[in-house]
Amino acid sequence: MNFNHLEYAVAAAKAGSIRKASQNLYLSQPYLSGMLKGLEEEVGYRIFNRTAAGITLTKEGEMFIKSAQVIQLELKKIREINVDKEERGLNISCFYAAYVMEKFLKFHNASAYKFSDKIKEMGNEEVLEAVASGDSAIGIIFYANEKQKKYKRLIEKYELHYDELIKPMEVYAFLYKTHPLAGTDGISTANLRDYPYVTYDDISSRNYLDMLELKEHPQLLEVSDRGSLYDVLRSGEYLTSMACTKPLKGDEFVTLPLLDKKISLHSYYVTAKNYTLSKREKEFLDFIKN
Repeated sequence: MNFNHLEYAVAAAKAGSIRKASQNLYLSQPYLSGMLKGLEEEVGYRIFNRTAAGITLTKEGEMFIKSAQVIQLELKKIREINVDKEERGLNISCFYAAYVMEKFLKFHNASAYKFSDKIKEMGNEEVLEAVASGDSAIGIIFYANEKQKKYKRLIEKYELHYDELIKPMEVYAFLYKTHPLAGTDGISTANLRDYPYVTYDDISSRNYLDMLELKEHPQLLEVSDRGSLYDVLRSGEYLTSMACTKPLKGDEFVTLPLLDKKISLHSYYVTAKNYTLSKREKEFLDFIKN
């Protein structure tokens, strides 16, 4: 067994499919499948249940993957022992948030040094997984008050440190300037069902639809990235909902208050429990806060 075997097993568990994992790892499916079977033979127990629909973890497999992720994180820290913490590039995973992306770009462009910064957008649970596995140094999640206990449980499960990032932001209906509602004063959550609605296709976004009672929306469209979401909105037919620091009346997009329900999103930033933020990482988080 070597570190590559651990990486491959974690990737397979995350993908839920050997085929998908092999594509993500740029390996052939037969090679990855054979490697995983060899790994199971070496440890003496099955890590994966294999079905026609994909793979799931056995009870022993869940313990194996958790330990493998800890080893990956420790290996990452070993490799970074000699890295100058003051000049380390940012490695951020974040829930789809235009506000954070805007701040990230301003911070990156204003830097006196040219760093190889990275930011990836994904669902809240994927953010926590990315930080727990060491794929990202810092994660940023957004959640409604009703979901606070759920995310604290997940943070404890992944053994992460967390702290508040941004003051709660109010949720608005978000739409393009040519949408039929663009000139109105607001919309009720019930009336959101009357217009085509676009959202992200991750677990946290689907849970958010439950709060708005939109899970069974007759004209619901799910997309996987913010670029696609904005392209759909620009059609002028769809709307969505989004948390903002203040109402928006821009050149392209506008926000409408929800007339019958006030929803606010809170935010945490998370790191591994024993992770020490560099000076630049602290500056970035302060830049978002302020």
